[in-house]
Amino acid sequence: MPVWNIKHSPNTITDLEKEQLAQSITKYYVSVGLPAFYVQVHFVESPPNTVFVGGKPHSNFAAISIYHIARAFPNDERKQRFMTAIDKFLTPFFQSKGMDWEYFIAETSRDLWKINGLVPPPGGSEGEKKWVELNKAVEY
Repeated sequence: MPVWNIKHSPNTITDLEKEQLAQSITKYYVSVGLPAFYVQVHFVESPPNTVFVGGKPHSNFAAISIYHIARAFPNDERKQRFMTAIDKFLTPFFQSKGMDWEYFIAETSRDLWKINGLVPPPGGSEGEKKWVELNKAVEY
């Protein structure tokens, strides 16, 4: 599953923009074969005076943590291709708002992951294809 945590300054991202950004993120992962329900996007608005960059308050900032569990990048080329793909929707979004932003991607072991008590099927397997089709976790 990819999990995106987007921590942002107050009153910088509207509810509609959150939904649109979450849809863009989900659309990308679905385009590479993941079930849509794997994708989680959490928006966390930081209270005023709680975001500091370089030791100084920053009132127009987003810090994005991206955790990958369902798939790991097989090589540096795929890492760069992913970053280029997400920059295509992150950069115009945050630039249009005059915001500063930063993101990082962490990969974790797939064997430490369950959904509704089920071990997700291997990537590309018939079980995963069933999960994609049904868009939910089911016995396989």
